[in-house]
Amino acid sequence: MILLQKLKKEQMENIQIDYGIVILNYGEEDAERLGPTKGGAEFNATKNIRDIEFDGAMGKTKGMQVIDEMDASLKFSILDTSLSTLAKTMPQADYDGVAKIIKNGAGGAIPASKYFKNITMFAKTMKGTYKKITLYNAMNESDFVLSSAPKAEGEIALEVFAHWDPEEVEENLYSIEDVTSISEPA
Repeated sequence: MILLQKLKKEQMENIQIDYGIVILNYGEEDAERLGPTKGGAEFNATKNIRDIEFDGAMGKTKGMQVIDEMDASLKFSILDTSLSTLAKTMPQADYDGVAKIIKNGAGGAIPASKYFKNITMFAKTMKGTYKKITLYNAMNESDFVLSSAPKAEGEIALEVFAHWDPEEVEENLYSIEDVTSISEPA
């Protein structure tokens, strides 16, 4: 006999469905939707846990672990190949909006202007609300690849990482919230 798992209404309502909507600098005056996206979006929060080893330990021990490092990233692909969008995804490049050209930058230290205040993904749930996932001090770190092929779209794969601000050590790296609606940028 097969037993069906009994689900609570709340569990069913909180199933995430559909694609992710990605917005740069959400809630700011310069907010803009990034897309169209293709293949959805994926949020990752990773950590490095170090076990404190001591004589007599039988293995992993409660209270004897330290989080040494935390990172957060968002992976997705965009189809928009406008120069202004491409320039935003390339921290190594300089964009001249008047001449309509992107050129490689000088290298060296990445200026603060290349980091977004935030990048936010909204993922719809069964009950019609959204999971709002925000990365702070965000920048794309994937290599830039734009390929063309017959009967296909050029997809630009991005992996945007959140970054700690050394001057604001109490700020968050990321946040996850439940929201009822999305305020689309102007």
